[in-house]
Amino acid sequence: MSERNSWPVVLGLTITAKRELHQRDPEDSDEQTIPRLKLTPEALEALEREVGEPFPSDFHDFLLHADGWEGVYYDLDLFGSRELRGGGRWPIAKELLDIYTEEGVMEALRLDPKGVMPVAAGDGTDLVLLIRPGWENAGEVVWIIGGQQYIRAEDYKAFVEFIMTQLQS
Repeated sequence: MSERNSWPVVLGLTITAKRELHQRDPEDSDEQTIPRLKLTPEALEALEREVGEPFPSDFHDFLLHADGWEGVYYDLDLFGSRELRGGGRWPIAKELLDIYTEEGVMEALRLDPKGVMPVAAGDGTDLVLLIRPGWENAGEVVWIIGGQQYIRAEDYKAFVEFIMTQLQS
């Protein structure tokens, strides 16, 4: 198995892809945003205590390199401490999780609403869920758009790498 890119490389390539997309098509590309400053190990430990559980390793490592990223892909925000404490698009994510649960989307995707944590959301119907530790397929990331699974990534880094490839195409 080949060695994976580090978080600094993945984040740098994503920033570059956003910039190149904007240069190619300024009318149709998204706003030029960059990740927020990373959490310190102490701040991350405190956040995990607040949330009540440790995060899967890739999400944990992401937060040690970027405390979220607003507008990473058009209106999609990657959650950091602000959102995980209820700010930003967290209310949208919680509402979408409730709607997708009521509409049977979660059951159809074989996801238990108690076994997932929102880790990204947009203004529309985009909801990204991380499967919590201790649940089947823990660490996987599921991106739902309009009640349909868009992608299912093996972990949080693979999800961010997917966004990077979408920006590059």
